[in-house]
Amino acid sequence: MDKKLDFTNIKVQVSFDGTMQTFNVAKVLGNSMKYTGSVVGDIGFDKLAEEIYYSQGEVSIPIQYLSSMIHVINDMPLVAAVKRYLLDELKK
Repeated sequence: MDKKLDFTNIKVQVSFDGTMQTFNVAKVLGNSMKYTGSVVGDIGFDKLAEEIYYSQGEVSIPIQYLSSMIHVINDMPLVAAVKRYLLDELKK
């Protein structure tokens, strides 16, 4: 079963006082997957990167790409709370 995530609307706690902030990481994640990630030459992964980049809501992530996405996200310079959220969601 595919995972579904909305990369345009990620709400995470950004301070000890409980302040929440919403992030849209669709474009930066899509670009990283396509142009700076370690997955090269996989047409399906490139199409997923493009789908995420242009997404306006939930994206269906095929199981076979979860570990590749986790690797890309681990290497990205993201806010720690956002990175933690994405990795937790992809590993569920």
